[in-house]
Amino acid sequence: MEDITVSAPGKVILHGEHAVVYGKVAIAASLNLRTYLLLRRSADNNISLDLPNITIKRSWTTDRIKSQVSLPLCDPNKPVGVSEELLTLLKDVAGVHQNESDTKQLAVITFLYLYCALAAHNGTVPAIDLKVVSIQPVSAGLGSSASYSVCLAASLLQLSGIISTPSGDGQWSEEERVLINSWAFFGEKILHGNPSGIDNSVSTFGGAIKFKSGKITPLRRVPKLHILLVNTGIPRSTKVLVARCRARYEKHPDIIEPVLNSIEAISHRCEEVLAKMADSPSNDQYEILEDLIDINQCHLGALQVNHPALEEIVRTAAKYNLHAKLTGAGGGGCAFILIKPDIPLKTVTDIKSEFATMKFQCWETSVGSPGVTAHCGNDDELNRLFS
Repeated sequence: MEDITVSAPGKVILHGEHAVVYGKVAIAASLNLRTYLLLRRSADNNISLDLPNITIKRSWTTDRIKSQVSLPLCDPNKPVGVSEELLTLLKDVAGVHQNESDTKQLAVITFLYLYCALAAHNGTVPAIDLKVVSIQPVSAGLGSSASYSVCLAASLLQLSGIISTPSGDGQWSEEERVLINSWAFFGEKILHGNPSGIDNSVSTFGGAIKFKSGKITPLRRVPKLHILLVNTGIPRSTKVLVARCRARYEKHPDIIEPVLNSIEAISHRCEEVLAKMADSPSNDQYEILEDLIDINQCHLGALQVNHPALEEIVRTAAKYNLHAKLTGAGGGGCAFILIKPDIPLKTVTDIKSEFATMKFQCWETSVGSPGVTAHCGNDDELNRLFS
């Protein structure tokens, strides 16, 4: 069997964070910062998992898996979540250590569940070596865990022959991607408990999506936008920030409800502008996107999810006549800055240098990149990545 190499993008929320909790529309898009996975058959009767980004290396014998897990788990064409009983068993099989973070433990368990459900679906237990390398920052609110789950699902479904081996552009059919996405969502549930499904959907299908009250609608016409992502490096709790927003809403519902409605209106306007830009982008359309960024950033401040470091990013961007807003939960984490096509290269270089002196990490990337993709084995850049 030839090696299987796949990649999947991260995501950025353009508009609608926090308002989405109240049934409002959010717009999210894929990032050209990707997670890459290499799977190859093993000759030593072992199943190995290597996650260098979070310093995890694990291996199990195929005999151990067969003796501890009752296979097959399920019909791989009918995705299901892990049961509490099986989750307890997989924790034992994983051999997770109490001094490791939950992120590391859950990443191992997610792999084991998808491996047993997909690669071992017919009761056989293939020996494989699997390595995952992420170019996108981990634990920064940019969907790295979802792209991990999507890569796992796609590679293990292909290994088992449940989905095809793509050729040409490396894209699976719509039906196959729906299956990948469904399994990735159950991987995300192991990692995050009760995810919305936004992250894995963007990572699977690419482009951009509209999300409202649990319903995900792909936006069919999305231009590639150039952005600068800036990571404050400040940890934050989504749960705490959602609760803070809820407290303000309950204290001033007649004031905060219009703010949430305005955020939803921003999402709708963003969707309209992106559709028009897919045909022929103009400077006027970029200026509308900049206005939407500025207005939404102010709204998020009114919801008490801002942070001095994020405000510093916004102020620094303004010095260069650029426009920034937080993305995700806020309270730290990341912000993005829209880079119009006519912005001089020196401006981007200078602002990146300034952020470096502030100890903020920066990535130049694009929005609207392809979703989960299979790659050929003779790609020199990928070979270097996995060397």
